[in-house]
Amino acid sequence: MTTLTEAPAAGRTTTRGVAKLLALRTASPETVVPQQSAFDDYYREMFKDVPKAEEIFRGSGVYQRHMAWDPRTSYADGYPPIKPRMEAWQENVLAMSRRTVGGVLEGDELRDRIGTFVLASCTGYAGPTPDILLAKEFGLRQDLRRTFIGHMGCNAAFNVLKTAFDALAARPAELVLAGSAEVCSVHLRPEFTAEQAVVNALFGDAGAMTLLGADDGGPGPVFLGTYTETHPETTHAMSWHIEDVAFRMTLSPYVPFYLAESIEAFVKRLLAPHGLDIGDVRHWGVHPGGPKIIDFVGEKLALTPEQLAPSRAVLAEHGNCSSATILLILDRILRESRPEPGEHAVLMAFGPGLTMESALVRF
Repeated sequence: MTTLTEAPAAGRTTTRGVAKLLALRTASPETVVPQQSAFDDYYREMFKDVPKAEEIFRGSGVYQRHMAWDPRTSYADGYPPIKPRMEAWQENVLAMSRRTVGGVLEGDELRDRIGTFVLASCTGYAGPTPDILLAKEFGLRQDLRRTFIGHMGCNAAFNVLKTAFDALAARPAELVLAGSAEVCSVHLRPEFTAEQAVVNALFGDAGAMTLLGADDGGPGPVFLGTYTETHPETTHAMSWHIEDVAFRMTLSPYVPFYLAESIEAFVKRLLAPHGLDIGDVRHWGVHPGGPKIIDFVGEKLALTPEQLAPSRAVLAEHGNCSSATILLILDRILRESRPEPGEHAVLMAFGPGLTMESALVRF
């Protein structure tokens, strides 16, 4: 679990944030699937008619992934219908979330203070939703306010955070659980194109949970604000639909180019209300929708290899885990980059719309 208790730098005046990060915990399925082994043992045959399939997998930036359904075994006998996929989704969302919720709560003393629980997952559906079942398991309050956010894609963690921030603004004495869990591996489908080779080379499974409280001005990292833009002229570039066998994702190769055109102005609009510019931000979390997105965003914002390292490391070790990914990157920044008091981070993710989401953090 990542828990931060750094004090502000001496002599630095700071603005009050919208929420303080009290704890962060991540989880992944136990099965680790090496990228090259998975390609040699399964995907090579699946995409045998895609001329550059191996090049796609090798160039994905992914070294390994945690997957609830290892394609080498779970799809050995064909493609299951939607029902067992949804059963596996629910089972694994609950398994990962038990670990993350339990990790941020640690003991019983915080449970009565949890007034809001927000959970996102765009890789499955069931009712009661997982947040209801988790609230029951952890003995959370009967008057708990719950929100389940589905089908918003890789940027959904920001919708979770914004809902949490609103809850804290309305009820600052309470605490909020806010996180996501995604099981992308249950959606392998019989479609043998270069686009689907890209999708199958990138996505993995993970969950993450935060414990948030109102910013009291004391030590600890705080979220200062968020900023969102949607570019509807590019709605064709990314999609996520339920079909007979599984969910189907489309991902245009032009997405990195669309983002590169807008990213600098987008980030400046996030930072300007706080009196900051791009050069004032030390730490960066760029959602790794693919290696080219990291490359293009890094180039446009003049970021260093060190600043992009957390995003590349998460892509290499976990793949793109949809909405959970940005919280994996934040956890990486906290544990390995070890920000100094007073430094800032920008987190960003991109989803269907195209939607661009961002948040500003002060450590």
